[in-house]
Amino acid sequence: MIKVRGLNKSFGKKQVLTDVNIDVYDGETLVIIGPSGTGKSILLKNIVGLIKPTAGSIIIDDTEITSAPKKDIREIQRKIGYVFQEAALFDSLTVEDNVAFGLRTLTKLGEDEIKQRVVNCLNMVGLKNVERLKPPSLSGGMKKRVGLARAIAYQPKYIFYDEPTTGLDPIMTDVISDLIINLRQYLKSTSVVVTHDMNSAYKVADRIIMLYKSKAIFTGTPQETKNTDNEIVRQFISGSSKGPIETDRTFNEMEEL
Repeated sequence: MIKVRGLNKSFGKKQVLTDVNIDVYDGETLVIIGPSGTGKSILLKNIVGLIKPTAGSIIIDDTEITSAPKKDIREIQRKIGYVFQEAALFDSLTVEDNVAFGLRTLTKLGEDEIKQRVVNCLNMVGLKNVERLKPPSLSGGMKKRVGLARAIAYQPKYIFYDEPTTGLDPIMTDVISDLIINLRQYLKSTSVVVTHDMNSAYKVADRIIMLYKSKAIFTGTPQETKNTDNEIVRQFISGSSKGPIETDRTFNEMEEL
């Protein structure tokens, strides 16, 4: 289980997260939504230890990672798979080497076992016979799936997805959503997904949390999210420019003309 308590993060005078409290239960998929710039990705990076919070507590499997020794943090991070927003593949490496990168640098697995695990992980995300290709030759959807394969190579307990469907067409978005569901069931993993895509959010989530102005303002099931009376949540999930969420000033000024 992951527990986030009183999490604050600022960069200089910019307050990005304010007193955020979140529980992520074993085996669930928690989806984090909210307008751009509300700290969703920063929250994810704080939880996995890529960024250190300004204040607050993050507990993963009974280890308080904000104050733990580096060796304890590394042990926790070995349980985590992270899918970056832009896949973050190494263009100069083959697909096989991208997926195997962490296995070769951080484990003592033999090369034959690594190669077999790479093939298995690629098969799990629906990719075959792509090991020798390099990322520039792949479509956006294929890159996302290679990123997924790399994230699950450790057979992680936790998988974190940062905007996994950004830039994809509706069909490929649904493919990725199905993969998130299937991987959770196959690996018995716990997932946290940051997304703007409400169709994907409703499909994969057990619970949905919304961040707004650096704070967590709502938590509920997909059905509770759809039926909420919270004006801010309703505006966001409907995609309307009319409501309490602040939109770009230039756009509003143009509208008034």
